[in-house]
Amino acid sequence: MRLLRAELHTLNRPLTWAVAAAAALFCVLLAIGGAANARQAMSGTGRPSLSCATLRLPAGPACAHAQDMQRQRIGAERTAAAAAAARTAAQLDPLAAGAEAAGLMASLPGAVALALLAGGHVGGEWSGRTIKNVLAQNGRRRRIVAAKLASLWIAAVGVLGACWAALAVAGPVIRRAGHLPDPHQSARHAVTWAGAGIGRSLLVLAAFAAIGLLAAVVTRGTIGTAAAGTAAVIAMLIAAALPGLGRWTPATWIQGWMGFAAGQGSISSLPDNFWSRFLTAGGTPPGHGPGLAGVSALFLVCVFAATQVFRRLDVTS
Repeated sequence: MRLLRAELHTLNRPLTWAVAAAAALFCVLLAIGGAANARQAMSGTGRPSLSCATLRLPAGPACAHAQDMQRQRIGAERTAAAAAAARTAAQLDPLAAGAEAAGLMASLPGAVALALLAGGHVGGEWSGRTIKNVLAQNGRRRRIVAAKLASLWIAAVGVLGACWAALAVAGPVIRRAGHLPDPHQSARHAVTWAGAGIGRSLLVLAAFAAIGLLAAVVTRGTIGTAAAGTAAVIAMLIAAALPGLGRWTPATWIQGWMGFAAGQGSISSLPDNFWSRFLTAGGTPPGHGPGLAGVSALFLVCVFAATQVFRRLDVTS
């Protein structure tokens, strides 16, 4: 515990606060954009039916049928826009905003944030030439790896909390400014929604922290860690788009575990992830069970590899 407290104290640095502030600001900007899109979609569904002349049909049964089909289409668009606006408004609830924050942190922005934190916290031990002092104070390398990993994960949870807090404050203001409908959402439903998303995101954040840790012990530098960690996550997304391989890649496991929508369904008025929208592989993602197994395996493999590499490192500076 003393080693973990020391690592957490080390994390109390400008980089950590800057990453948390940037993630929170990004969350709020997404909410503003989502609310604007939802409002625009609602205002764009009131188009009147076209006349027979515009449809280039003579007055009669054919024109009446075409106009009826158009009215049905406009009605369906209006219903879909209202549902999307209600969902956007629901995500701007102070309690339910935790689901939005969890989706953000368990996807690409969260992976980049963890890569930056790992670069400063773990890779910086080599760039700042302090790793030798750390090993001199505690020679048990497995404990050092465990403390680094745990502190990174705790920092990621703190960034998630900052995003949630920012949305909890800004969400109601954004909803009123955007004139979005009242979702009539109960507090119990909002808490359940947020709790499910946050609970699942904790494992994904642990996997991202493990990837950052492995990148740090391999590259042994601040910039190299941040670049390698980000590149590894982007490589997952690229691999998921390969034919026949999509369902067996870490990106798809995360998608299944988090319950992210697939394909065009992931592009919503207020996106709760920046992950599955980049996956172009066909088929449906795996469910929560296979996703849990896959993400857990990813975490364990990265931790094992990082531990083995760090144990064999010859620290000379």
